[in-house]
Amino acid sequence: MGATGELSASDNDWTLGIFDTKAQASGTHEAWYKSNHHGTFATTWHSTYANGNKHNTFQIVISEAIGGDMGEGNNVCFCYGDMQWGPGDVHVQSSNNSDHAHIDFSGGTYNNAPSDNSLDHKTCCFHADKLKELGTSADFASLCHARGTEAGSNGDPHFKTSKNEHFEYHGQCDLLLTKDPDFANGLGIDVHIRTKVVRHWSYIKNAVIGIGNDILEIEGSALDFDSKTHYWINYESQGELTEFAGFPVKMFSQQGTAVTKNRIEIDLDSVYSGQKIILSTYKEFVKVSFENASEESFGNSVGMLGDFNTGKTLARDGVTVLDDFSELGHEWQILPSDKHLFHESSAPQFPDRCIDPEDPRGDHRRRLDESSIDEEEAEAACAGLTDELDRKDCVYDILATRQDLEMAGAY
Repeated sequence: MGATGELSASDNDWTLGIFDTKAQASGTHEAWYKSNHHGTFATTWHSTYANGNKHNTFQIVISEAIGGDMGEGNNVCFCYGDMQWGPGDVHVQSSNNSDHAHIDFSGGTYNNAPSDNSLDHKTCCFHADKLKELGTSADFASLCHARGTEAGSNGDPHFKTSKNEHFEYHGQCDLLLTKDPDFANGLGIDVHIRTKVVRHWSYIKNAVIGIGNDILEIEGSALDFDSKTHYWINYESQGELTEFAGFPVKMFSQQGTAVTKNRIEIDLDSVYSGQKIILSTYKEFVKVSFENASEESFGNSVGMLGDFNTGKTLARDGVTVLDDFSELGHEWQILPSDKHLFHESSAPQFPDRCIDPEDPRGDHRRRLDESSIDEEEAEAACAGLTDELDRKDCVYDILATRQDLEMAGAY
């Protein structure tokens, strides 16, 4: 695979050229791309080497906007998956008096260039203009950070453990996602989600997080052109929010579009390097992510997400493994002994048990038949996701909820 992303320069302008994938006759090469009206383009490659037992997965994201998910000041991200093969080192190269720079898999050894394996599961983000300044002496690794573990829950409730195991629970109640009284040197953390049943499935309607003495809740919105982030800070609607429990907070809101995607980032870097908790919304769907979570930060946590170190979905006794996820959901319903964090109560509350949908596991084929979107369209909409299980969850959500293809934006 000679996949090369080029930045071609003139005196005043740098333009990112599209990657070239040069298939080898005995290998297989797949590519997906997606763009949107916000000026963002993403393309993903999965390539199998000649003998068929080594794979590379790679994604590039380009945006007209600066910052956001890419990080402050950036408009390009290179996202590496499992890099199992490559003829040479990945590197930054400058040539022709610095009017050309590229990052590739195509061989050669350059100053301080990381090897293929060192880029596994890392994201390298930058502003296109800055590559002109790097030259052959650049340490490309300085642009990159490990994605680490991202556990959490989202949308039509998909739960992802620290071991990247995905499962669903469809029911309506308040659930304890995770808690640890010793989090952040004894501040403690509690994260709860509130789910709502719709026909044969459910979704996360609200999420709330408590750290120390502070409480932050977020809710989605089904209204078109509603770019407002709906939140409560210490039970005050839309209160001032620049820090939370001593941690810096950033808010991002998509403006001027019929479908809005907003998020609140809690930066844990002062205690846990490179880690964040992200509360985000897409339409009425809410997502909770623990970015770059580690054993140090969540190793002692308990809840719906299971044991951080093993990924086992444990009952409240900390011993019993629950592989029936309906049973797991009922086990982690908020009890009177748990903290009650939401700004208002909603049925059911214990001792009333979680409300299961009529068909908890879902008659999948019937829902596909009822959908106005076919499976191929859904797969194309979700193709930009690098994680195979995320892609499957995304396709399922589009079809099962009978939403439009932009439902992929929830990921």
